[in-house]
Amino acid sequence: MKGKYRCLAVLFSLVLSSVFAQGIPIEPGMWEMTSTMKIPMLPRPRVTTNMECIEESELSPEAMTEEDVDSNCTFDTRVVDGNTMKWSMDCVAKGGDSRGEWEVTSHGDTLTGGGTITVDMQGQAIAMTMKWDGKRIGDCE
Repeated sequence: MKGKYRCLAVLFSLVLSSVFAQGIPIEPGMWEMTSTMKIPMLPRPRVTTNMECIEESELSPEAMTEEDVDSNCTFDTRVVDGNTMKWSMDCVAKGGDSRGEWEVTSHGDTLTGGGTITVDMQGQAIAMTMKWDGKRIGDCE
């Protein structure tokens, strides 16, 4: 299961990666990102807040390369439509395979997004959901 969380964390960090090309517009600066993950086995959602300095003015699917993720994971889809970027990813792991489908929408100085990751563990599908909200809080130090 740890591999699944690592895969999920990598997906989330790719949204905030500073290696961007053509994509959706974003205001450079210091960003506060809050993610809420719901896992069926846990009694309440896990909420995490991170700070990240984003220096580029775009989020791009080109930033999501195979080199940035676990070698057992592959991207299926990377689509940019206006201010929204969508992607999916499949991971093969010893404990079970997973499929994640994600999207993020930029409003310039805010981001909203989320997705699901479905993990097949010993023949049982477990779906985890995640949503995130981000806001620019100022300039990078």
